[in-house]
Amino acid sequence: MYTIDFNPGEQLISVAFKGRMDTLIVEEFGKPLEAETVIQNRKPGDKIVFDLGEVDYIASSFIRICITYAKLAGPGSFSIANCQPFVKKTFKISGLDEVLNIK
Repeated sequence: MYTIDFNPGEQLISVAFKGRMDTLIVEEFGKPLEAETVIQNRKPGDKIVFDLGEVDYIASSFIRICITYAKLAGPGSFSIANCQPFVKKTFKISGLDEVLNIK
């Protein structure tokens, strides 16, 4: 489950995820319509933040989605916030904790 929040005043697009980011949820979020919604509503200078404060599991397919969004957003415009320790460790083990700007 996820919600998308556009905050033009802060130049921020926040996508808050909740629960397990397993393959079924990732497939839903990865559909072109959702990706287009986030990217098309992005204006120059907007940052994209994935808020994982309520996520307790991520599948490798979710990591792939994060990489895709980081590439679409461009250097320094994508980050992941509020990771639970287990989730943060998963990113670290994959070697992507710095590339994806994990906070």
